[in-house]
Amino acid sequence: MVAFFLTAMLGYGLAHARHAGSSSAEFFVAGRSLPWWLAGTSIVATTFAADTPLAIAGLVATDGIAGNWFWWADVLPTMLGAFLVAHLWQRSGVLTDPELIEIRYGGWPATALRVFRVLYFGVLRNAIVLGWVNLAMWKVLQLALGLGPQESGWLLGGLFAIAVVYTLASGLWGVVMTDVGQFVLAMLASTLLAVFALDAAGGMDALLATLRSRVGVESASDVLALIPTEGEAFWAFVVYVAVKSWASGNTEGSGYMAQRLLATRSERDARLAAIWYGIAHFALRPWPWIVVGLVALVRYPGLEDPEAGYVRVMLDDLPAGLRGAMLAAMFAAFLSTVDTHLNWGASYLTNDLYHRFLRPAADERALVRVARASVVLLGAIGALTTLLLPSIAGAWMFLAQISAGTGAILLLRWLWWRINAWSEIAVMAASLACSAVILGATDIAFPFSLAVVVALALPFSLAVTLATRPERPEQLRRFYARVRPSGWWGPVARDAGLEPRRIGAGPWLRVGAASVGIYALLLGTGALLLGSPGPALLALLAGLVLLGAAVFRSA
Repeated sequence: MVAFFLTAMLGYGLAHARHAGSSSAEFFVAGRSLPWWLAGTSIVATTFAADTPLAIAGLVATDGIAGNWFWWADVLPTMLGAFLVAHLWQRSGVLTDPELIEIRYGGWPATALRVFRVLYFGVLRNAIVLGWVNLAMWKVLQLALGLGPQESGWLLGGLFAIAVVYTLASGLWGVVMTDVGQFVLAMLASTLLAVFALDAAGGMDALLATLRSRVGVESASDVLALIPTEGEAFWAFVVYVAVKSWASGNTEGSGYMAQRLLATRSERDARLAAIWYGIAHFALRPWPWIVVGLVALVRYPGLEDPEAGYVRVMLDDLPAGLRGAMLAAMFAAFLSTVDTHLNWGASYLTNDLYHRFLRPAADERALVRVARASVVLLGAIGALTTLLLPSIAGAWMFLAQISAGTGAILLLRWLWWRINAWSEIAVMAASLACSAVILGATDIAFPFSLAVVVALALPFSLAVTLATRPERPEQLRRFYARVRPSGWWGPVARDAGLEPRRIGAGPWLRVGAASVGIYALLLGTGALLLGSPGPALLALLAGLVLLGAAVFRSA
């Protein structure tokens, strides 16, 4: 089963080599032809790697179910991006999101910011992400196949090489199509594993009874709480929802999400792709992983590496044939993340460094050659980074902290004309500097350190914004005429002889309705699994109504 899956992935990529190599637009944005469901599913598949279920199992073991608010808090920024910004990416017509910087801003600060984002996001952050998904796959191989570290390393290298080869060959269209198949396989296998694990535990009631008998009723309640009500867990929840959600999250859909939105065929498809991603990512995916995490917590208490509990359940509870399918699904999840980050990072190096600064007159054949060379380079850097990461969830939290405060500024650059290049430079520099001081000179624990970074970095950025000159009027006029954003653009619109486009209450109400709807589906599913059917059904019904209203209005 594993061999069949890997052969199919590689074969599909090679079959699309000629089409993908026809132009940089085909290689990086699939000729701007993706329907919403393909684009949205591809984004979801990218966020589901082999690291994801392992990290969730680790969070359940160390912080209980409520530990997942670390990433559940990102519902709000996801919906902000979906309803306020997704369609604007389509209007911009850029090939990569750093290209937008020199459209929105002008002068050498914009150029410097574009280069910095290429190196920081396209290379450094990409390397960290590739490193942690490699680390997770390395753990899976050792545990699932009984291999030593060196043998697992060689096998991991082979898997990584397959991802590099078909990404080289197929471009974004091949990446997206394989992403969809990989996502379906991975979700089916994860759900089957949860069913088999619960059956082996005697059902949910027996699992919860065993948990209570081993750790005590009060401790079990803390583990099972969907929303913590007291202690440090409660304040961590408050920081996640009240601070991280808007300050550190990806409020405007940049990066690989922007790449998918830019690849859609219309503004409507871009908006629906972002909404579908939010629903699938938060409401549909997590509970099979959490169930397995609970089984692992009960069955293997005190594991030195809690993230390994997920794989141990897989080995103990699945029969041989399904064990092979689950391992293939883990490979699928791994490959779906690696291929995206390789293609997306290569788009930065090709479009925003090589084409922008080294060879502006390069033809399409030259750009595709550089794109493929960039895929290989990023693959090598990601492989080296794997050796430096001790923990998957730890890497997640590190990235969240060093980007604290940036979410608000990135959203405001679409909504407020006064934001300039110095605003983004200031918030990123302040976040990095504050994080370095906190990590090196204090004992402030995460996520409270994140709140401190936001409290320092965001006011600093706004102060720099007001202390520096606005962008040149002609620069702002060109951007407004091209993108036509809604928000606080009155002076620019009037200067350009155009009618200002106000946001109004509608989009904000849809953001709120969709966010609450997703949370209702997420928590309602959890309540149903944990034995509270009455409140669960009410929450599920409310979630469907709210989401239906928000999506119907947006479509």
